[in-house]
Amino acid sequence: MALQTSPLKLVVAGLAVLAVAFGGWRLLGSKSDTAPQSGPQAGQQAGGPRGPGPGRGAQGAKTVVAEKVRRETIGDRLEAIGTIYANESVTVTAKTQGIIRTIAFDDGQTVKKGEEIAAIDAGVEDAAVNVELANLEQQRKELARIQSLAASNNIALSRLDEITASVKKAEANVAAARVRSTDRRIVAPFSGIVGTRRISVGALVSPGTAVATLDDISVVKLDFSIPETFMSSLHPGLEIEAAASAYKGHVFKGKVIAVDARVDATTRSVNVRALIPNEDLLLRPGMLMIVDLINDPRDALMVSEAAVVPENGVQYLYVVSADNVANRMPVTIGTRRNGLVEIVKGVKEGDLVIKEGMQDMRPNTRVNIVNANELKGEAMDPASEAARQLNNGRPSPS
Repeated sequence: MALQTSPLKLVVAGLAVLAVAFGGWRLLGSKSDTAPQSGPQAGQQAGGPRGPGPGRGAQGAKTVVAEKVRRETIGDRLEAIGTIYANESVTVTAKTQGIIRTIAFDDGQTVKKGEEIAAIDAGVEDAAVNVELANLEQQRKELARIQSLAASNNIALSRLDEITASVKKAEANVAAARVRSTDRRIVAPFSGIVGTRRISVGALVSPGTAVATLDDISVVKLDFSIPETFMSSLHPGLEIEAAASAYKGHVFKGKVIAVDARVDATTRSVNVRALIPNEDLLLRPGMLMIVDLINDPRDALMVSEAAVVPENGVQYLYVVSADNVANRMPVTIGTRRNGLVEIVKGVKEGDLVIKEGMQDMRPNTRVNIVNANELKGEAMDPASEAARQLNNGRPSPS
């Protein structure tokens, strides 16, 4: 007997199948909605456009500080301590005894050679000059009368010789009297600066009494000692640089004029003397100076030590081209001094190099120079060696 299915049961089975199919469709649609999206649109939804990274400008350029490769005169240096002396120095004294009549200078005044500084009362000496002048005049008149008589053979020649000798003696007496009178005037033996006066008007002075000091400091002498081990490099004409604590940052330049013929047996050093121009009269006798003796002076290209990057035994500089793109250039370095490094090979004068901000630099990195205003007018020559090397094999930026 065949089984018969009722219509009600068929309807219920159909509805069950539809429910299962609808549930599966909803489950698959939910998983599809939660899956991560890919492509540019997904990236924009997740985080939007990528912003500039750390140390980069608004347009993605790396922020750096640059400097110009500059040319300076350098050399091997030896440091010493020296003392300043006047080119000429003397204590002006009285030559004779007497009362000071006048003082013709102010403390610290500049005087010229032969100019009167002070004067001793010379009334007696001036009168003696007048007496000798009168005697000389009388002797000359007598000589003229004797000469006329001798011409007519009316007087003995011995008398003529006697009067001639008297005239010469009178002339000598006049000269001596004038010297005694001149000695009462105290004059400057050379041009220079007078120190503080040590006498007053009316003071009684005697030979050797100090009146004032006189120093010629238009040029000053600098004396210092160098160990004997460096004698082979010492010679007149060697350039020096000196600094004084009174003038911070001021460098005084001069030249060696003499090296002592003897070495001090105690200190094993040799005395050296240099001359330094002193037109501004800044240097004064007795000042202590720190001396840099420059041997083998030469022109050199210099950059800051901070700009040099060592790697695997090779020294590099990050050179900025004319279009603000930086690349690493190998260089050969030389002498180091005062935070600077000599560049022997690899760059030219005027090239721009990075001294701050070169961390994580990559080839062809565009940079933003924050001190560009300071370097304005001193930009790198586009035809420089470094610029040409950086542009080789790299297309110009559009």
